[in-house]
Amino acid sequence: MHMGSARVSSGCKKSKKYVQSRLQIGKKRNEVIKCSKCEMTYSPSVINDINAHKVYHDMHLKGRKWSNSWGLEVNSFANDNCYVLTPPSSSSSKGVDGGFFDDRIVMIRPDFAGEVKAAMELLDIVNDELNAPHDENDFWSQNRGQGKAFVYIKNKRAVGVITMEVLDSDRGRWMVYNTKSIIEHVRPNFLVGISRIWVCRTERCAGVATRLLEVARDNTIYGKTIEKWEVAWSQPTESGGKLASKYNGRKHKSGKLLLPCYI
Repeated sequence: MHMGSARVSSGCKKSKKYVQSRLQIGKKRNEVIKCSKCEMTYSPSVINDINAHKVYHDMHLKGRKWSNSWGLEVNSFANDNCYVLTPPSSSSSKGVDGGFFDDRIVMIRPDFAGEVKAAMELLDIVNDELNAPHDENDFWSQNRGQGKAFVYIKNKRAVGVITMEVLDSDRGRWMVYNTKSIIEHVRPNFLVGISRIWVCRTERCAGVATRLLEVARDNTIYGKTIEKWEVAWSQPTESGGKLASKYNGRKHKSGKLLLPCYI
């Protein structure tokens, strides 16, 4: 780096001009990078970007911090496969054997603004990851009986979420699993549709999604247990398609695997 000031000589020569150079260490200021774990794109030299990435990264990998007062608790009893609604408790959930465990599932109540807001913030992460619209929350966030949202809580964090909506009879379709093509001339009648289902990265492949599905089937419509074959999926992603194929996919006589979907 060269620094200096112009010096005037005693003769007729023109003064020399000195140029200040800058030495930049590290990444370029305008460079944008993509996090390999949460896949967020941000600038490491912009403070607001760094802070935004820190929040997004934490929620994406570990889930959202969750208050004990948010949601109506849904207890699951693995021994008899029974899932029932119970009043919220300030203490840890209690299993049928009298032991305590941290995991619990809560149903979001539309009349409680704080928990609705928290669930929507969680779904913002989900929609960003799935490249899905952010404005498909009316059916569960408004008290009109059109659907429900359920959140899986572990260690005071929301690590999974499912939103399930009640469907009109003309929305059902079959999708061919390996080609993702829709069979247009058949109109199956599905009762409910899974709008979103998501589990944070650190809790995947641990049965969280299946437990959410089972609880949602038992509690979306009051007093009715929805059968697996009455549940449809909304444009499942690759991982969602794998879950759907194992959960309630059907093998056609042609040998092709069909997934229940809705539009």
